[in-house]
Parts: sequence; structure tokens; C-alpha cells
Amino acid sequence: MQEKACGEWRRRMIAAEILRMTDRKRKIVLEDESSFVLYAGELRKYHIREGEEIPEEVLEEIHDDVLVKRAKLRCMNLLKTSDRTVHQLRDRLRHDGYPEEIAEKALAYVASYHYTDDERYAENYIRQQSGRKSRKVIVLELEKKGVDSDVIREAYSAVGQENQANAPFLQGSADVGAIRKLVRKRGYDAAHASWDEQQKLTGYLMRKGFEAADIRSVLRELQGQD
Repeated sequence: MQEKACGEWRRRMIAAEILRMTDRKRKIVLEDESSFVLYAGELRKYHIREGEEIPEEVLEEIHDDVLVKRAKLRCMNLLKTSDRTVHQLRDRLRHDGYPEEIAEKALAYVASYHYTDDERYAENYIRQQSGRKSRKVIVLELEKKGVDSDVIREAYSAVGQENQANAPFLQGSADVGAIRKLVRKRGYDAAHASWDEQQKLTGYLMRKGFEAADIRSVLRELQGQD
């Protein structure tokens, strides 16, 4: 345990309260109101009882041999099921009751092996969602996942260069391409569509976050083709 961490834990010697979280898990609240979660069997192993002092060496062992290792494993297991942002992992660790200090060590560990990479996550998310959602919506969703706005811009730039290299003949923005796909998917017939049908389609696309100018551009293009 680092010196600073040891110092912090030395001040937290009394188990002020032990709360039942599930049949197996207990939350230990220390006298400074910080807390951590252990299994019921671990309480017995370390002889932790409410209102009693927890020896310094026991706190150090819990920190190094239990919580840090468990938080790292928790991150790894979460990343096995799907790619996640650093923010998402931090939220899950906080929800699971890991102290901030423990969570940051686990996040640093997975980042050191490049298991987390917000720019990679953003690029993959943009590739997956660009055919269905507007850039505005995708940006908002990535921001909610904790991805920095500069990282999102860089990811869009990388994906845009990739698309241009793969299909340099395509015209228009990514949003225009997405609108074309959605219009085709809905079976819109520009030659025979009524004004009401056009308005309904326009409303549908605007609710997905597409700009009116891009929608009009695609509809005019389709009418010209027909």
C-alpha cells in the first residue's frame, strides 16, 4: 500500500456500522463515514465487528489483497461482455461500493494494458450508429457515457477519413448518408408520396436528431431521381 493510502486508512480504525447489502455482502462504514464492501465470510475471517477497532495491518491486507484485486477483476469481467468507457467503469465500481482510491487503481490497471480506450470506444460507436442516428444524437449519447468532447471530435475525424478512403465517390455528410439509409429502409416512394407522407417522414427523421436542411436535401435528391 502506498504511504498516502496507509495514512488515510490508519485514521479509519473503527467499524462504526455494518450494513447488510445482500445475503452475502456487507458494507463496513468507518468512523469518518468512508466505506467498503466485503463478503460476510470475510468479516468473520478478519474478525470485524461493529463498534470495534480494525487493526492497521488488517486494513492494509483488505486494501491490497482483497479490494484492489477484486476491483481489477470486476473491471476485467465487465470488459469481457462489452467495450466500456472509463466513466462507465468508474460508475459501476462506485455502484458496487468500491472506495474512489480503489476504483482509480483498478482503472489505471486496465488502462495500462489498453483494455480501456475512450477514443477507440467512440470510433466504434460512431461506426455502429452512423447509419441509424444523427451526429447530434450520437455526440449526446457519447457525452452521457463520459467521453470527452475533444475525443469525440477526433473520433469523428478518424472515422470520416476512413470512410473517405474506403468510398471516395460518396457525396454528402455522414448524416446525409444515414438519412438515405433510413429513407430506403422505410420504403419511401418519392415519386408517389403525398405531402402528408413527406411530412410524416420529415418528422420521423427530425426526431432522430437530423437537421431539416439535410432532410430536405435528401428528399429533393430522391425526387430528382424519380
